[in-house]
Amino acid sequence: MNNKESVITNENDLSLIQDELINRGGGAYLKKEKPQDKSEYTKRKLTRNLAICLIFVYKHYRHTENALITDYFPKRIFTQYLKDFPNIIKHFNRLKYWDLIQQMPTSPTEVKYKKGWYGITENGIAFIQQEIGMPKYAFIYNDFAHEHQTNPYVMITDLIKKDELEELLKV
Repeated sequence: MNNKESVITNENDLSLIQDELINRGGGAYLKKEKPQDKSEYTKRKLTRNLAICLIFVYKHYRHTENALITDYFPKRIFTQYLKDFPNIIKHFNRLKYWDLIQQMPTSPTEVKYKKGWYGITENGIAFIQQEIGMPKYAFIYNDFAHEHQTNPYVMITDLIKKDELEELLKV
């Protein structure tokens, strides 16, 4: 271990260190307060275009040698085959509202992300593999999904026909 690392075995010490980091972060580690007025939310829909983007993220991880689920890549790598379809990739980053992709963190002590770099999540994989459904709507405030409308929920095959999905997943 280097001189900035240590092992914490006492639960009280861990709580004190966590509190110190939260306080030092100036509120960056605290979940943003929900607006009192529901009209301040922006309602976003999980769309066919977002599902198509997710398929290309999934394909990249599946077919790129040595790509691990913990790796992050620039958006342009995921969407390189869709560059002639700007309407499809226009809202790519909205996939994060459903935890289908995640932004690349850049600091262990602050909430900062590397602009334009993303990774796939377990939920993203499970959604593509038709193992889970997702809420159709997310309610966004300050670029954070505070709530989801769980009825209706959608499976990927509700957004993309099964035969088309199989075709898109081919190499």
